[in-house]
Amino acid sequence: MKKLALHWQILIGIILGVLTGLLIGQFDWGNDLIKDWIKPIGTIFIRLLKMIAVPLVIISLAKGITDLGDVNTLSRIGGRTIALYLMTTVVAVVLGLTLVNVFQPGKYVSSETLTELSKDYQGTAQEKMANVNETAEKGPLDFFVELVPENFFAATGKNSMMLQIIFFVVFFSVCLLLLPAEQQYPLKQLFDSANAVLLKMVDGIMLFAPYAVFALIAALVADTSNPELFQALLSYAILLVFGMAILLAFYTLIVYWYAKKSPRFFLKGILPAQLVALSTSSSMATLPVTMECVEENLGVEKEVSSFVCPVGATVNMDATSLMQAIAAVFVCQVLGHDLSIGDQLTIVLTATLASIGAAAAPSAGVVMLVIVLESVKFPSASLPIALAMILSVDRPLDMLRTVINISGDSAVSVIVAKSLGKLD
Repeated sequence: MKKLALHWQILIGIILGVLTGLLIGQFDWGNDLIKDWIKPIGTIFIRLLKMIAVPLVIISLAKGITDLGDVNTLSRIGGRTIALYLMTTVVAVVLGLTLVNVFQPGKYVSSETLTELSKDYQGTAQEKMANVNETAEKGPLDFFVELVPENFFAATGKNSMMLQIIFFVVFFSVCLLLLPAEQQYPLKQLFDSANAVLLKMVDGIMLFAPYAVFALIAALVADTSNPELFQALLSYAILLVFGMAILLAFYTLIVYWYAKKSPRFFLKGILPAQLVALSTSSSMATLPVTMECVEENLGVEKEVSSFVCPVGATVNMDATSLMQAIAAVFVCQVLGHDLSIGDQLTIVLTATLASIGAAAAPSAGVVMLVIVLESVKFPSASLPIALAMILSVDRPLDMLRTVINISGDSAVSVIVAKSLGKLD
């Protein structure tokens, strides 16, 4: 009997997780059962993925760059990658502003809903605001300062410091390319062997994926509360989902137009990564699966995917940018804060830059939303209510945003590979 494909196994896990969360959650003892005996399975899976994220980026990126053979090829890949990521981010922000101004979802939220949201989510909103204070006070060049690690080994201890890790690995690999070939050989052999081991680790972890996804989804469904508030904010949620669907269609079209790969080929190829992204809500945790799908299913050569995917998981947050644009205007509509054309252009710039600095972790977009709102002089006193509105429906939307983010990374990988003749 033919073994069921991984993406179908994961999809079955998602369905069973939803049913389990709904059924067991009806009993008084159900939530405790899920929390103590089911959710830890999903947590272990996420920790396993995060465990190999840093070594995978270091080894894959170093191997990819050194396999290029010269610095000129690296500069071509890097330049095209960054340009495409900036382009798709700007498209996402402009799309978000267009949709939110046309449909104006803010007019559907009542004052009674605002009062209830403020009570239920005030503590979480204050916590998110506290997390953003340090980021909001940074200077214009602090991004470049923080790009350079003071201690590389300290940076490897935090997945949130991935840009610093990438900087070091690129610098190290470029210097290695400048050495004579006989001096490069031992390290290249080490990279090849370590990369083979890491890929075996990814394969082993993915065998665990269907069970872990089941556990994560069951826990999410059991934890979900306040369905009435979800209904009150349905207009915002539907608009954001509609915008993400347009983004996904945009990715498939540019892949079809430029790389001559059909939408079915592209979407089927990245489906396993999308399903893992849906359950983990983290681009960085999904990175090993994204790279595997891009290489094995889409035909992108490893020297391209090993650079484009890690950079994308760190700086390319198209769906997060879309969310920031829609959410910023949405809360301004609800709370009566008028935005001029200049303010909305500011949102384009700030949301683009903020997405680059957004950590590839769950709900990072909510934290960065504070910076976007403050850039248009949104009243500080209203920030807790604004965040409460977004937080009340953000968990399921964050899952979908991660799916779109890794889809964008995959599309850019295909386009860069095609432009360099490194696409099967």
